[in-house]
Amino acid sequence: MGADLREAIVHACADFERSVGGGDKDYLRSLHQRVKETAPGVDGRRVRALYTKYKHYFRKGDDIDPTKIKPVMHLASIDSVWSDLFVLTRSLWSMPYNKGYGRRIRFVIFDEYHQAVIGIIGLQSPPADLGCRDNLFEYPEGRKLEMANCTMDAYSVGAVPPYTNLLGGKLCAGLIAADPVRWAYWQQYAGKKTEMQQASIKQPLAAVTTTSAFGRSSMYNRLKHRERLLAEPVGYTLGYGTLHLEHLYGKVRAYLEMTDEYNNGGFGTGPKVRWQNLATALQKLGLSGSLLRHGVQREVFLYSLVDDLKSGMAGGTFGNPLNMPCDEYAHYWLERWALPRAARFPDWNSVDAHQVIAATLSRIPEK
Repeated sequence: MGADLREAIVHACADFERSVGGGDKDYLRSLHQRVKETAPGVDGRRVRALYTKYKHYFRKGDDIDPTKIKPVMHLASIDSVWSDLFVLTRSLWSMPYNKGYGRRIRFVIFDEYHQAVIGIIGLQSPPADLGCRDNLFEYPEGRKLEMANCTMDAYSVGAVPPYTNLLGGKLCAGLIAADPVRWAYWQQYAGKKTEMQQASIKQPLAAVTTTSAFGRSSMYNRLKHRERLLAEPVGYTLGYGTLHLEHLYGKVRAYLEMTDEYNNGGFGTGPKVRWQNLATALQKLGLSGSLLRHGVQREVFLYSLVDDLKSGMAGGTFGNPLNMPCDEYAHYWLERWALPRAARFPDWNSVDAHQVIAATLSRIPEK
C-alpha cells in the first residue's frame, strides 16, 4: 500500500506543477470541486433541503431592479434563518466548505428591497503565522500571538447570482470594513477568553486579513470607499497547502491508521489536522515535506479598522475606529460599481440563477 501511495503522491504533485505553471485556473477550480465532493463538509441532502425551504430568497436576474437594491447585513447567529442561509450560500462556492475555527462571526448580505440573498461574509480567528502580515508590525517581545488576536481573518466572502454579475463580490468584500462587523465582535467577544491561551480577547477588533482564492484578486484589488483604501495588498502567501493532494486523503488516512498514527483532530490539535496527517505520511513514505508547497501564491489583503494600527500592534493604543456605516458603503457600491456594470452589460440579468444554484447543489454528495 505504501509504494502505491508514494507513487500516486509523486504523480499528483507533478500534474499540479505542470498545470499551475501554465496558469490554468480552471484546473485549480476543478481540484477545488473534486475536494468539495469528497472531503468532509456540508451534507448535500441538507443543503438541498435548505434550498427547497429558502428558494424564494434567491432571485432570477429579471426580478432585480438594480436602482432599488438595498443591502443590509444580518448576523448569522446559530439556529437562525440567517445561519441556514449562510450555510446554503457557502455551499455554492467551488472552494471546499470550511465552517471556520476559533472565534467566528458570520453575516448574510441581504437585499431588503427584493428580499434576496446577495452574498456572505465569514470571519474566523487569524492564522498564528502570516509572514506578510507579521512583517508590517513590531510586536512587543513575546506577544506576537496576543497582538495577532486583535485581528480576524475573512475566510469566506462573496456573492451569488444574479448579484455576481453586478460585482456583488465588491459589495461583500467592502462590507468587511463596515461598522456592524466591529459591533458584532464587541457584542460576541467582549470580556471572553481564548480557549487555547485563556487570554482575554483584546478590544477593539483592529484589523481583518483575507487571501484571494487564486493568485491575484480582482474582487479586493483597488477596493475603496471614496478616498479610503479598504483592502491593502500586503503580499502573497508562500504557496503551501494540501489542495493538490486532497483527492488522496482517504488513502493517506487508511495508510496512517494501519500504524495508529492518524490524527483525528479535536481540541488542542490545531486547525490544520489534514496538513498534519499529510506531513506525517510524507515523512513515513520517505518523501520531502516540500511537496506540500504547491506554488499557488494567494494575494493577502489587510483591512485596518482603526486609525493607528501600527502603534496598537506595537503594544500602544489603536486610536479611533474607522467608521463606515453599511448603508453608506452600499450606496457607494451601487453608484461606483453596480449601476455602471448594469449599463455596460444589459444582458447581466439573463442567467437563470435558480438553474445555476440547483445544478451546483446537485453535485454535492450526501454525507
